[in-house]
Amino acid sequence: MTAQILGAASNGIVALDVSGIITLANPAAADLLNRDASSMVGMPIERAFIFGNAHPQSGQPIPIKEQLKGGPYYVDQEVHLGRTDGESFEALYVIVPVTENRQTIGYVITFRDITLRRRAEAEMRLASVVFDHSPEGIIVADAKGRVTKVNPAYRRISGNETGTLVGKQLSELLFVDAKSPTSLPDMLQGNDQTQWEQWCKGPTGRRYAARTSVSVVRDHTGNIQQYVALIADVTQRKLDEERIIYQANYDQLTSLPNRTLFMDRLTRLVLEGRRAKTSIGLMFIDLDGFKAINDTFGHDAGDELLRSTARRLEKCVREADTVARLGGDEFTVIMPLIDNFEAAGFVAARIIKSLTEPFDLGGREGRVSASIGISLLPAQAPDAPSLLHNSDVAMYHAKRQGKANYQFYRPELEDIVKIKDREI
Repeated sequence: MTAQILGAASNGIVALDVSGIITLANPAAADLLNRDASSMVGMPIERAFIFGNAHPQSGQPIPIKEQLKGGPYYVDQEVHLGRTDGESFEALYVIVPVTENRQTIGYVITFRDITLRRRAEAEMRLASVVFDHSPEGIIVADAKGRVTKVNPAYRRISGNETGTLVGKQLSELLFVDAKSPTSLPDMLQGNDQTQWEQWCKGPTGRRYAARTSVSVVRDHTGNIQQYVALIADVTQRKLDEERIIYQANYDQLTSLPNRTLFMDRLTRLVLEGRRAKTSIGLMFIDLDGFKAINDTFGHDAGDELLRSTARRLEKCVREADTVARLGGDEFTVIMPLIDNFEAAGFVAARIIKSLTEPFDLGGREGRVSASIGISLLPAQAPDAPSLLHNSDVAMYHAKRQGKANYQFYRPELEDIVKIKDREI
């Protein structure tokens, strides 16, 4: 029975007499040391147990006999053991005295390969360092989605420096508005990994942009063990992107849509109007007397007048309408779902009245008026470029009629309004 136990043991087992000579070695011991079990019998222990090549004393005997000189006690050591083939491994060995009638008659050494354990411990230490010092936020949740751990970076990014997060649902931390999925299955949609970007709001009210990646950790049977979420703060990149988009689509002086965004919206609304068979109105507005303001009061006053004009125009139109600045002192108003010419004329008259009121330009009074051209689709134009052209032509006819008035497009105006008239 004893032989069967020794043969089945996974740990190496070596028996010594009191002088340190091996009297027994099981197969596991021989295999670990790359030796023959029978040849180990009678071998001094210092020949069998030598330091491995990761130790400064590689190839030298391990001082086991010296460890035994102190008397019958237990010895528990970790060491790098060498093999006869030149390889080595991390080992844990335990020496236990064998006594009879209170006298030590020998020792038993049990040892095992702990290389994988040491490697796992090193990986865990590394993972701990990465977790604590990663610039990305990390959240770990259990199989039910309950948060078990968060790292300092997540607290810093989210602004939740002191609040209790452990025990909350992962979805509570990741989703901040009702439009987002509220459960992990909804979020993953059957996948083991998903990623998205969104704007979030921290407990202090600070908004930040986060790129979030959530992964599923499964055991060897395929069952979910954990969820891991990585959160990167991409606020600055998002702000830069938004600024670039804003600069490409909005007028820097008035904050109104510029020509690019104006044409994009006009084209889209024209297509929608065609499908729905609804009308689209377009006003082309040019300020009368703006050059005199610039020449008399300076460009700063002119800029202030343009900003004030933009605000007045916005107050004169519906929320669904688009006020844009094409450049200089030229503005447009897109009017979707305009009912008829009379309704468009009513809005134009309101704009003229508003812009005729004096402007406060740094304590000085500035006065301008507006000439407005109006064109409607489909009654007067088949597409967006035609709509813009026609309203432009009508606006120059308004100037020819004495300014401070509005005119609707008529085909015969094409012959009346010439390019040279645009200096009016």
